[in-house]
Amino acid sequence: MLKSAFKVIMFLSLPLNVWAQQSEFNGNEIFATVNKYVSLGEHRTGTKTDIQTSEWIGSELKSAGYEVNFLEFPIRQFFPEKVYLATGKDTIQAFPLWWVNESINREVSGKLQQAQLAKSGDIALIHFPLKGAESGLKTREYIDSLARKGISGIVAITDNPSGEIEAYNTDWKQKPWPIPVVLIAPKDESQALNFIKQHNQILLSIQGQFRDVKGRNIYGTIGHGDKYIVVSTPISGWVTCGGERGSGIGIWLALAKWVARQNSNYTFVFTANSGHEHAFKGAHEFLERFAPPVEKTALWIHFGAGAATLEWKQTATGLVKQANVDPQRRFFYSSLEKEVFNNAFSNITAVKVQSDDSPGGELIYVAQKGYKNFVGVSYAHPFFHVKTDNEYTTSSEILEETANAFKNLIKATITK
Repeated sequence: MLKSAFKVIMFLSLPLNVWAQQSEFNGNEIFATVNKYVSLGEHRTGTKTDIQTSEWIGSELKSAGYEVNFLEFPIRQFFPEKVYLATGKDTIQAFPLWWVNESINREVSGKLQQAQLAKSGDIALIHFPLKGAESGLKTREYIDSLARKGISGIVAITDNPSGEIEAYNTDWKQKPWPIPVVLIAPKDESQALNFIKQHNQILLSIQGQFRDVKGRNIYGTIGHGDKYIVVSTPISGWVTCGGERGSGIGIWLALAKWVARQNSNYTFVFTANSGHEHAFKGAHEFLERFAPPVEKTALWIHFGAGAATLEWKQTATGLVKQANVDPQRRFFYSSLEKEVFNNAFSNITAVKVQSDDSPGGELIYVAQKGYKNFVGVSYAHPFFHVKTDNEYTTSSEILEETANAFKNLIKATITK
Protein backbone atom coordinates (compact mmCIF):
# COMPACT_ATOMS: atom_id res chain seq x y z
CA MET A 1 0.00 0.00 0.00
CA LEU A 2 2.82 2.37 0.95
CA LYS A 3 4.72 1.48 -2.23
CA SER A 4 1.65 2.23 -4.37
CA ALA A 5 1.12 5.59 -2.64
CA PHE A 6 4.80 6.43 -3.12
CA LYS A 7 4.55 5.67 -6.87
CA VAL A 8 1.49 7.93 -7.21
CA ILE A 9 3.23 10.78 -5.37
CA MET A 10 6.36 10.40 -7.52
CA PHE A 11 4.26 10.38 -10.72
CA LEU A 12 2.29 13.48 -9.74
CA SER A 13 5.49 15.30 -8.82
CA LEU A 14 6.90 15.01 -12.34
CA PRO A 15 7.19 18.29 -14.28
CA LEU A 16 4.15 18.99 -16.43
CA ASN A 17 5.97 18.60 -19.77
CA VAL A 18 7.40 15.20 -18.73
CA TRP A 19 4.01 14.01 -17.51
CA ALA A 20 2.37 15.04 -20.79
CA GLN A 21 4.96 13.22 -22.83
CA GLN A 22 4.67 10.02 -20.81
CA SER A 23 0.88 10.03 -20.82
CA GLU A 24 0.54 10.61 -24.57
CA PHE A 25 3.20 8.42 -26.22
CA ASN A 26 5.06 5.33 -25.22
CA GLY A 27 8.02 4.38 -27.38
CA ASN A 28 7.64 0.69 -26.56
CA GLU A 29 4.07 0.73 -27.87
CA ILE A 30 5.16 2.45 -31.09
CA PHE A 31 7.97 -0.09 -31.46
CA ALA A 32 5.40 -2.88 -31.03
CA THR A 33 3.50 -1.40 -33.99
CA VAL A 34 6.68 -1.54 -36.09
CA ASN A 35 7.22 -5.14 -35.00
CA LYS A 36 3.65 -6.02 -35.95
CA TYR A 37 4.09 -4.44 -39.39
CA VAL A 38 7.32 -6.36 -40.03
CA SER A 39 5.85 -9.65 -38.80
CA LEU A 40 3.15 -9.57 -41.50
CA GLY A 41 5.73 -10.26 -44.20
CA GLU A 42 6.74 -8.67 -47.52
CA HIS A 43 4.56 -5.68 -48.28
CA ARG A 44 4.40 -5.49 -52.07
CA THR A 45 1.28 -3.90 -53.52
CA GLY A 46 -1.72 -6.19 -53.97
CA THR A 47 -0.24 -9.11 -52.04
CA LYS A 48 -1.95 -10.94 -49.20
CA THR A 49 0.30 -9.06 -46.76
CA ASP A 50 -0.70 -5.72 -48.28
CA ILE A 51 -4.38 -6.48 -47.75
CA GLN A 52 -3.75 -7.78 -44.21
CA THR A 53 -1.91 -4.55 -43.43
CA SER A 54 -4.80 -2.34 -44.45
CA GLU A 55 -7.22 -4.57 -42.49
CA TRP A 56 -5.12 -4.27 -39.35
CA ILE A 57 -4.66 -0.51 -39.64
CA GLY A 58 -8.35 -0.05 -40.41
CA SER A 59 -9.34 -1.94 -37.27
CA GLU A 60 -6.97 0.22 -35.19
CA LEU A 61 -8.47 3.42 -36.58
CA LYS A 62 -12.03 2.18 -36.10
CA SER A 63 -11.28 1.26 -32.48
CA ALA A 64 -10.02 4.80 -31.93
CA GLY A 65 -13.29 6.27 -33.22
CA TYR A 66 -12.53 7.05 -36.86
CA GLU A 67 -14.89 6.66 -39.77
CA VAL A 68 -12.91 4.18 -41.86
CA ASN A 69 -12.96 3.70 -45.62
CA PHE A 70 -10.97 1.75 -48.21
CA LEU A 71 -9.89 3.02 -51.60
CA GLU A 72 -9.15 0.22 -54.06
CA PHE A 73 -7.37 0.40 -57.40
CA PRO A 74 -6.40 -2.28 -59.96
CA ILE A 75 -2.79 -3.42 -60.40
CA ARG A 76 -1.30 -5.90 -62.85
CA GLN A 77 1.25 -7.37 -60.44
CA PHE A 78 4.15 -9.76 -60.97
CA PHE A 79 4.66 -12.37 -58.26
CA PRO A 80 8.27 -13.64 -58.45
CA GLU A 81 8.92 -17.27 -57.53
CA LYS A 82 12.48 -18.14 -58.61
CA VAL A 83 14.85 -15.45 -59.85
CA TYR A 84 18.50 -16.33 -60.25
CA LEU A 85 21.71 -16.63 -62.28
CA ALA A 86 23.14 -20.11 -62.64
CA THR A 87 25.95 -22.09 -64.16
CA GLY A 88 25.91 -25.87 -64.12
CA LYS A 89 26.40 -26.00 -60.35
CA ASP A 90 26.56 -22.47 -58.90
CA THR A 91 23.65 -20.09 -58.33
CA ILE A 92 23.30 -16.41 -57.44
CA GLN A 93 19.93 -15.31 -56.07
CA ALA A 94 18.44 -12.28 -57.82
CA PHE A 95 15.36 -10.06 -57.89
CA PRO A 96 13.65 -8.58 -60.98
CA LEU A 97 13.67 -4.90 -61.85
CA TRP A 98 10.10 -3.61 -62.23
CA TRP A 99 8.20 -3.43 -64.47
CA VAL A 100 8.78 -7.00 -65.55
CA ASN A 101 7.82 -7.57 -69.19
CA GLU A 102 4.99 -10.05 -69.66
CA SER A 103 5.57 -10.34 -73.42
CA ILE A 104 9.21 -11.47 -73.58
CA ASN A 105 11.17 -14.61 -72.80
CA ARG A 106 12.26 -14.12 -69.21
CA GLU A 107 14.75 -16.99 -69.24
CA VAL A 108 17.84 -16.43 -71.37
CA SER A 109 21.29 -17.96 -71.74
CA GLY A 110 24.52 -16.30 -72.79
CA LYS A 111 28.02 -15.28 -71.81
CA LEU A 112 28.06 -12.99 -68.76
CA GLN A 113 30.26 -10.04 -69.63
CA GLN A 114 31.06 -6.56 -68.35
CA ALA A 115 28.70 -4.21 -70.18
CA GLN A 116 31.43 -2.26 -72.00
CA LEU A 117 32.75 -5.55 -73.45
CA ALA A 118 29.42 -7.27 -74.08
CA LYS A 119 28.38 -8.25 -77.60
CA SER A 120 25.09 -9.31 -79.14
CA GLY A 121 23.75 -12.37 -77.35
CA ASP A 122 25.74 -11.72 -74.16
CA ILE A 123 24.31 -10.96 -70.73
CA ALA A 124 25.62 -7.61 -69.49
CA LEU A 125 26.88 -6.99 -65.95
CA ILE A 126 26.35 -3.41 -64.74
CA HIS A 127 26.07 -1.43 -61.49
CA PHE A 128 23.17 0.51 -59.98
CA PRO A 129 23.56 3.43 -59.57
CA LEU A 130 25.27 3.62 -62.95
CA LYS A 131 29.04 4.12 -62.80
CA GLY A 132 31.80 5.53 -64.96
CA ALA A 133 30.90 6.92 -68.37
CA GLU A 134 27.26 5.84 -67.91
CA SER A 135 26.77 7.67 -64.60
CA GLY A 136 25.20 10.70 -66.27
CA LEU A 137 22.63 8.62 -68.16
CA LYS A 138 19.13 7.72 -67.09
CA THR A 139 18.59 4.04 -66.31
CA ARG A 140 15.99 3.65 -69.04
CA GLU A 141 18.21 5.28 -71.64
CA TYR A 142 21.16 3.03 -70.78
CA ILE A 143 19.19 -0.23 -70.68
CA ASP A 144 17.54 0.60 -74.00
CA SER A 145 20.97 1.22 -75.54
CA LEU A 146 22.17 -2.22 -74.43
CA ALA A 147 19.01 -3.86 -75.75
CA ARG A 148 19.57 -2.20 -79.15
CA LYS A 149 23.05 -3.80 -79.23
CA GLY A 150 21.41 -7.21 -78.97
CA ILE A 151 22.25 -7.84 -75.32
CA SER A 152 19.97 -10.68 -74.20
CA GLY A 153 19.71 -9.78 -70.51
CA ILE A 154 21.11 -7.52 -67.79
CA VAL A 155 22.45 -8.24 -64.31
CA ALA A 156 22.75 -5.15 -62.07
CA ILE A 157 24.85 -5.14 -58.90
CA THR A 158 22.92 -2.92 -56.48
CA ASP A 159 25.63 -1.01 -54.64
CA ASN A 160 24.44 -0.14 -51.13
CA PRO A 161 25.82 -0.25 -47.56
CA SER A 162 23.81 -3.31 -46.45
CA GLY A 163 25.46 -5.71 -48.89
CA GLU A 164 22.05 -7.16 -49.83
CA ILE A 165 19.92 -6.81 -52.95
CA GLU A 166 18.32 -3.37 -53.12
CA ALA A 167 15.01 -3.20 -54.99
CA TYR A 168 14.02 -0.12 -57.01
CA ASN A 169 10.70 1.69 -57.37
CA THR A 170 9.27 2.35 -60.79
CA ASP A 171 7.45 5.43 -62.06
CA TRP A 172 4.30 5.94 -64.04
CA LYS A 173 6.16 6.76 -67.28
CA GLN A 174 8.16 3.55 -67.12
CA LYS A 175 7.42 0.85 -69.67
CA PRO A 176 8.28 -2.83 -69.12
CA TRP A 177 11.91 -3.57 -69.93
CA PRO A 178 12.62 -4.89 -73.44
CA ILE A 179 14.92 -7.60 -72.04
CA PRO A 180 15.02 -9.39 -68.65
CA VAL A 181 16.77 -7.29 -65.99
CA VAL A 182 17.68 -8.67 -62.57
CA LEU A 183 19.28 -7.22 -59.45
CA ILE A 184 21.93 -8.93 -57.35
CA ALA A 185 23.59 -8.12 -54.03
CA PRO A 186 26.97 -6.37 -53.83
CA LYS A 187 28.14 -9.27 -51.64
CA ASP A 188 27.70 -11.52 -54.72
CA GLU A 189 29.82 -9.36 -57.04
CA SER A 190 32.91 -11.56 -56.68
CA GLN A 191 30.92 -14.67 -57.63
CA ALA A 192 29.47 -12.85 -60.65
CA LEU A 193 33.00 -11.91 -61.74
CA ASN A 194 33.97 -15.57 -61.41
CA PHE A 195 31.05 -16.44 -63.70
CA ILE A 196 32.64 -14.12 -66.28
CA LYS A 197 36.07 -15.72 -65.92
CA GLN A 198 35.09 -19.37 -65.69
CA HIS A 199 31.95 -19.89 -67.78
CA ASN A 200 31.11 -19.34 -71.42
CA GLN A 201 27.41 -19.51 -70.69
CA ILE A 202 25.10 -18.81 -67.76
CA LEU A 203 21.33 -18.92 -67.32
CA LEU A 204 19.36 -15.84 -66.25
CA SER A 205 15.87 -16.82 -65.09
CA ILE A 206 12.88 -14.80 -63.89
CA GLN A 207 10.11 -17.21 -62.93
CA GLY A 208 6.79 -16.11 -61.53
CA GLN A 209 3.18 -15.23 -62.29
CA PHE A 210 1.33 -12.14 -63.44
CA ARG A 211 -2.04 -11.58 -61.78
CA ASP A 212 -4.65 -8.85 -61.82
CA VAL A 213 -5.00 -7.77 -58.20
CA LYS A 214 -6.08 -4.74 -56.22
CA GLY A 215 -4.05 -2.34 -54.19
CA ARG A 216 -5.91 -0.79 -51.28
CA ASN A 217 -5.53 2.44 -49.34
CA ILE A 218 -7.05 2.77 -45.91
CA TYR A 219 -8.11 6.14 -44.54
CA GLY A 220 -9.87 7.30 -41.42
CA THR A 221 -11.68 10.57 -40.79
CA ILE A 222 -12.53 12.17 -37.47
CA GLY A 223 -13.93 15.59 -36.50
CA HIS A 224 -16.44 18.05 -37.95
CA GLY A 225 -14.40 21.17 -38.61
CA ASP A 226 -14.43 22.98 -41.95
CA LYS A 227 -10.59 22.99 -42.00
CA TYR A 228 -8.62 19.78 -42.57
CA ILE A 229 -5.35 18.29 -41.37
CA VAL A 230 -4.12 15.34 -43.46
CA VAL A 231 -1.58 12.83 -42.17
CA SER A 232 -0.35 10.39 -44.83
CA THR A 233 2.04 7.48 -45.12
CA PRO A 234 2.72 4.67 -47.61
CA ILE A 235 2.01 1.13 -46.36
CA SER A 236 3.46 -0.91 -49.24
CA GLY A 237 7.08 -1.66 -50.09
CA TRP A 238 9.39 -4.28 -51.52
CA VAL A 239 10.13 -6.34 -48.42
CA THR A 240 9.47 -6.17 -44.66
CA CYS A 241 10.42 -2.46 -44.55
CA GLY A 242 10.87 -2.09 -40.78
CA GLY A 243 12.72 1.21 -40.70
CA GLU A 244 11.65 2.39 -44.13
CA ARG A 245 7.88 2.05 -43.73
CA GLY A 246 7.35 0.73 -40.22
CA SER A 247 8.85 3.63 -38.29
CA GLY A 248 6.57 6.10 -40.07
CA ILE A 249 3.51 3.86 -39.70
CA GLY A 250 4.19 3.44 -35.98
CA ILE A 251 4.33 7.19 -35.42
CA TRP A 252 1.37 7.77 -37.78
CA LEU A 253 -0.82 5.37 -35.79
CA ALA A 254 0.27 6.81 -32.43
CA LEU A 255 -0.65 10.28 -33.66
CA ALA A 256 -4.01 9.03 -34.94
CA LYS A 257 -4.88 7.65 -31.51
CA TRP A 258 -3.73 10.84 -29.80
CA VAL A 259 -5.72 13.04 -32.19
CA ALA A 260 -8.86 10.99 -31.48
CA ARG A 261 -8.63 12.10 -27.84
CA GLN A 262 -8.36 15.80 -28.68
CA ASN A 263 -11.30 18.17 -28.96
CA SER A 264 -10.23 20.37 -31.86
CA ASN A 265 -12.05 22.43 -34.45
CA TYR A 266 -10.40 20.51 -37.32
CA THR A 267 -11.32 17.46 -39.34
CA PHE A 268 -8.43 15.00 -39.49
CA VAL A 269 -7.82 12.56 -42.33
CA PHE A 270 -5.27 9.81 -41.70
CA THR A 271 -4.53 8.03 -44.99
CA ALA A 272 -2.25 5.00 -45.44
CA ASN A 273 -1.60 4.37 -49.12
CA SER A 274 -0.60 1.25 -51.01
CA GLY A 275 1.07 1.24 -54.45
CA HIS A 276 4.18 3.13 -53.32
CA GLU A 277 6.71 1.05 -55.26
CA HIS A 278 4.27 0.95 -58.19
CA ALA A 279 4.73 4.56 -59.27
CA PHE A 280 3.18 5.89 -56.01
CA LYS A 281 -0.17 4.70 -57.34
CA GLY A 282 -2.13 4.86 -54.06
CA ALA A 283 -0.92 8.36 -53.22
CA HIS A 284 -2.05 9.61 -56.62
CA GLU A 285 -5.43 7.89 -56.22
CA PHE A 286 -6.02 9.57 -52.85
CA LEU A 287 -4.93 12.98 -54.14
CA GLU A 288 -7.20 12.77 -57.17
CA ARG A 289 -10.26 11.21 -55.54
CA PHE A 290 -10.47 11.87 -51.81
CA ALA A 291 -8.02 14.53 -50.65
CA PRO A 292 -9.71 17.59 -49.11
CA PRO A 293 -9.66 20.87 -51.08
CA VAL A 294 -6.39 22.78 -51.09
CA GLU A 295 -8.01 25.94 -49.70
CA LYS A 296 -9.51 24.01 -46.76
CA THR A 297 -6.33 22.16 -45.76
CA ALA A 298 -4.49 23.79 -42.89
CA LEU A 299 -1.68 21.23 -42.71
CA TRP A 300 -0.47 18.12 -44.51
CA ILE A 301 1.98 15.84 -42.68
CA HIS A 302 3.66 13.01 -44.56
CA PHE A 303 5.67 10.09 -43.22
CA GLY A 304 7.84 8.83 -46.06
CA ALA A 305 10.81 6.49 -45.78
CA GLY A 306 13.08 6.37 -42.74
CA ALA A 307 11.04 8.54 -40.39
CA ALA A 308 12.98 7.30 -37.36
CA THR A 309 15.91 5.01 -38.12
CA LEU A 310 19.13 4.40 -36.26
CA GLU A 311 22.58 5.43 -37.41
CA TRP A 312 24.95 2.71 -38.66
CA LYS A 313 28.72 3.02 -38.87
CA GLN A 314 30.66 1.33 -41.68
CA THR A 315 33.55 -0.71 -40.29
CA ALA A 316 36.01 -3.25 -41.70
CA THR A 317 33.62 -6.03 -40.68
CA GLY A 318 30.41 -4.38 -41.88
CA LEU A 319 27.75 -2.03 -40.56
CA VAL A 320 27.58 -1.52 -36.80
CA LYS A 321 24.39 -0.18 -35.21
CA GLN A 322 24.58 2.95 -33.07
CA ALA A 323 22.17 3.91 -30.30
CA ASN A 324 21.33 7.31 -31.78
CA VAL A 325 19.05 8.40 -34.60
CA ASP A 326 20.58 8.69 -38.07
CA PRO A 327 21.63 12.36 -38.30
CA GLN A 328 21.23 12.29 -42.09
CA ARG A 329 17.48 11.66 -42.12
CA ARG A 330 15.74 14.47 -44.00
CA PHE A 331 12.76 16.53 -42.88
CA PHE A 332 11.00 18.85 -45.32
CA TYR A 333 8.77 21.80 -44.55
CA SER A 334 7.12 24.51 -46.62
CA SER A 335 7.92 28.17 -46.01
CA LEU A 336 4.48 28.75 -44.47
CA GLU A 337 5.31 26.12 -41.81
CA LYS A 338 8.83 27.35 -41.04
CA GLU A 339 8.17 28.88 -37.63
CA VAL A 340 5.92 26.09 -36.38
CA PHE A 341 8.31 23.43 -37.68
CA ASN A 342 11.38 25.04 -36.12
CA ASN A 343 9.67 25.28 -32.75
CA ALA A 344 8.43 21.69 -32.78
CA PHE A 345 11.66 20.17 -34.11
CA SER A 346 14.24 22.35 -32.37
CA ASN A 347 15.66 19.38 -30.46
CA ILE A 348 15.36 16.83 -33.27
CA THR A 349 18.52 15.64 -35.02
CA ALA A 350 18.06 15.67 -38.80
CA VAL A 351 18.83 17.48 -42.02
CA LYS A 352 16.04 20.06 -42.23
CA VAL A 353 15.12 21.35 -45.67
CA GLN A 354 12.74 24.19 -46.51
CA SER A 355 11.12 23.46 -49.86
CA ASP A 356 7.87 24.68 -51.38
CA ASP A 357 8.26 22.89 -54.71
CA SER A 358 10.43 19.77 -54.37
CA PRO A 359 10.08 18.07 -50.98
CA GLY A 360 11.00 14.39 -50.64
CA GLY A 361 9.03 11.24 -51.28
CA GLU A 362 5.30 11.32 -52.06
CA LEU A 363 5.13 14.78 -50.51
CA ILE A 364 6.32 16.20 -53.83
CA TYR A 365 2.95 15.31 -55.37
CA VAL A 366 1.16 17.08 -52.53
CA ALA A 367 3.17 20.22 -53.33
CA GLN A 368 2.52 19.86 -57.05
CA LYS A 369 -1.20 19.61 -56.34
CA GLY A 370 -1.08 23.08 -54.79
CA TYR A 371 -1.00 22.40 -51.04
CA LYS A 372 1.10 25.07 -49.32
CA ASN A 373 1.23 24.00 -45.66
CA PHE A 374 3.16 20.76 -45.33
CA VAL A 375 5.81 18.97 -43.30
CA GLY A 376 7.27 15.55 -43.96
CA VAL A 377 10.19 13.16 -43.77
CA SER A 378 11.84 10.98 -46.41
CA TYR A 379 15.23 9.31 -46.12
CA ALA A 380 16.98 6.28 -47.63
CA HIS A 381 18.68 4.74 -44.58
CA PRO A 382 21.40 2.06 -45.04
CA PHE A 383 18.87 -0.81 -45.18
CA PHE A 384 16.50 0.97 -47.57
CA HIS A 385 14.67 -1.48 -49.88
CA VAL A 386 16.58 -4.56 -48.65
CA LYS A 387 15.30 -7.71 -46.96
CA THR A 388 17.22 -7.12 -43.72
CA ASP A 389 15.28 -3.93 -42.95
CA ASN A 390 13.46 -5.20 -39.87
CA GLU A 391 12.20 -3.63 -36.64
CA TYR A 392 15.74 -3.42 -35.27
CA THR A 393 16.68 -0.62 -37.66
CA THR A 394 14.71 1.65 -35.31
CA SER A 395 14.23 1.89 -31.53
CA SER A 396 11.56 2.85 -29.03
CA GLU A 397 13.54 5.92 -27.91
CA ILE A 398 13.84 7.57 -31.32
CA LEU A 399 10.28 6.63 -32.26
CA GLU A 400 8.93 8.33 -29.13
CA GLU A 401 11.10 11.40 -29.62
CA THR A 402 10.01 11.82 -33.24
CA ALA A 403 6.34 11.19 -32.46
CA ASN A 404 6.36 13.90 -29.81
CA ALA A 405 7.85 16.41 -32.23
CA PHE A 406 5.02 15.79 -34.70
CA LYS A 407 2.49 15.94 -31.86
CA ASN A 408 3.84 19.37 -30.93
CA LEU A 409 3.54 20.45 -34.56
CA ILE A 410 -0.11 19.41 -34.67
CA LYS A 411 -0.84 20.91 -31.27
CA ALA A 412 0.59 24.26 -32.39
CA THR A 413 -1.65 24.18 -35.46
CA ILE A 414 -4.91 23.32 -33.70
CA THR A 415 -4.37 25.84 -30.90
CA LYS A 416 -3.59 28.84 -33.15
